[in-house]
Amino acid sequence: MATHDNQKSRRAGTVADKERECILCGRCLEVCPLFIATHQEELSPRGKAFLLDKALEQGELGDPATARQLLGLCLGCEQCAQVCPQGRNLPRTLRRLKAEQPGWQSWVWRVWISQARWIWPHLGLGTCLLPQRLAPGSAFAGLKSLADRPRMSAVIRGLPRAARLQGPTVLFPGCVARWAKPWWTQTAQTLLGSADEVVLDWSCCGFTLGQAGLTGPRLDACRTNIALWRLLGRPAVATICATCDAALRGYADEPGLFVDEAESRLWSQAVRPLSALLDPGDFVRIDESRVLYHRPCHAQRFDRGHDPDEMLLRGILGSGFCTSAKGACCGLGGVLRLSAPELSARVGKWYWENVPDPEIRRVVTGCSGCVLQLAASAPDNVVVTHWLDLLGPAEGCVWFGERVWDSPGLCAGVSSRAKK
Repeated sequence: MATHDNQKSRRAGTVADKERECILCGRCLEVCPLFIATHQEELSPRGKAFLLDKALEQGELGDPATARQLLGLCLGCEQCAQVCPQGRNLPRTLRRLKAEQPGWQSWVWRVWISQARWIWPHLGLGTCLLPQRLAPGSAFAGLKSLADRPRMSAVIRGLPRAARLQGPTVLFPGCVARWAKPWWTQTAQTLLGSADEVVLDWSCCGFTLGQAGLTGPRLDACRTNIALWRLLGRPAVATICATCDAALRGYADEPGLFVDEAESRLWSQAVRPLSALLDPGDFVRIDESRVLYHRPCHAQRFDRGHDPDEMLLRGILGSGFCTSAKGACCGLGGVLRLSAPELSARVGKWYWENVPDPEIRRVVTGCSGCVLQLAASAPDNVVVTHWLDLLGPAEGCVWFGERVWDSPGLCAGVSSRAKK
């Protein structure tokens, strides 16, 4: 156990960095989903920083119960870090402190991610035994959302135009699309013109591992993904999950992962959301239903806050498109769903109580975790999906199971024109 002096010395480099003292401006309160949903000051970024300062001064983080209580009260969205004029980043500090606490080196998270290819499909098969109606936000509802394939008619259809990307492009589907929602992977590969190619053996993006304080496994995942990228000739990497996209681009800020600054910049330029490679003009709206788009917290870290998923869907759907309320968060928060389920549920409850249009029946997003969390907490008459689930086959194509079969002389799937 760390001594009192060691805890105090650690404090200088973690929460209470004197060069970046909190000036109590309150900007973090305006964007923190936990504070917006609960109005509890102790759950705000500056409130948690104060409590952590106090705990570090008194050596209380040596107690596993106290450590779990304090370090688990964060969604990890980094909204506060984006607006802090002092450059403070509490979620990053919490991840570092979790890595130092034995109670956070949980085998559950390590197994959940590293063995996803074996665990998640079996859990999906088991959910067919659960009742159709489950309490919104419950653990069983969460498991069911991991496997469910929503039954909904297509809203968007691709036009039969040839897709031409600027150079080699590979798909990074993320863990959920690979092991729980394989039809997302198939649709995304079809959009890229690579429907028949083998899905690459990427590792986890590393976000959830970092949230759980598993620094070693997170860095291993980073190195595995970068090594595969090099082996492929450093191609462009298209993502379909906002959290994965933010985590992958964050590799460039991690010292020691790249051979030099030039390779680090090349990686940053290579990682792009799939939607940023698509043109709204290559799709047509075939259903007049209004669609609510949930903007993931991590999407706001892309290109000065411009969310390419939102821009693509707004361009296709026009008046049939609307967005969730300002500050709306799904409530998943990486490990918050398990470390503080009651807080996660309160954030989710606030979300559905503040949906701008009560008549909305379809909610889409571009984050795998948000899909699972919102689907588990949604009202019975609302379907929550990834935006890829809105797509129907292009003209001349027939969607068959999880494959797209093309008619002679037409598209090789749902295609689009890549932006020049």
